Amino acid sequence: MVNKKIQRIKFIIAVIVVLIAALFVGISIHNYNKTGEKNMPFQLSELIIVSTARKYEGEALTPIENNGSIWNFDVVQNNDVYIEIKNNAKENEKIKNIKISNVEITQNPNKGSIKVYMPNSVDGSRYTYTDEYEVSESLTYRGSEENSYKDLYINRNGGKLSISFANKELGQYSSGEDMEVTYDGKMLAKMGYTDEDLKFSIAFDLTIELEDERAYIGRVEAEINCDGLVENGTSQIDITDFSNVIFKRV
Repeated sequence: MVNKKIQRIKFIIAVIVVLIAALFVGISIHNYNKTGEKNMPFQLSELIIVSTARKYEGEALTPIENNGSIWNFDVVQNNDVYIEIKNNAKENEKIKNIKISNVEITQNPNKGSIKVYMPNSVDGSRYTYTDEYEVSESLTYRGSEENSYKDLYINRNGGKLSISFANKELGQYSSGEDMEVTYDGKMLAKMGYTDEDLKFSIAFDLTIELEDERAYIGRVEAEINCDGLVENGTSQIDITDFSNVIFKRV
């Protein structure tokens, strides 16, 4: 009888220990899903979005009409995103790759539509908005000794990468009687657009892979509001608060 009581007590204690362990694991998983990784060797530190407009240099998107204007050309409204990765690592921890993937336009602009582009691989303008530079699935920057947008390199110790979101469906700029053209967002005002017409929102996965094969992934979201674009010609957004971005081990 005594032995049975002892065995029963041992069984109850074992069950309690298992339940406590399961509860601890469950709380840990919940906290991890809520807050993600802490003290990552590299972190997302800044997002800079520069919006403007330019003459489209590819083949004409729309037929050019003879309307008596000196200047008639297609316009692309571009939003260049610069992503800075800060080094929190020891000297022996280096970046292998940084990947941008699963890019979404979570809110479309009221006018036109957005496509995503990688930097130009030749010298000259940083971006060429033609099909060969369109990002279809993902964009990977390889770790290197230097930063190079056109070569898709990011410094192994941290640096910047860039990707562009462009609206090519806004039509043509016609200068009318104007003798000169200002090649920036002010062209859009003459075309009848407002900042409200052009704003949109984006989201993408950012994966930081280290040379020791550890990798971290987080979902980044941003609103590109284009405030002041058509009046001033350019607009810029600086984002440094990433408390809503949760990075997890892959």
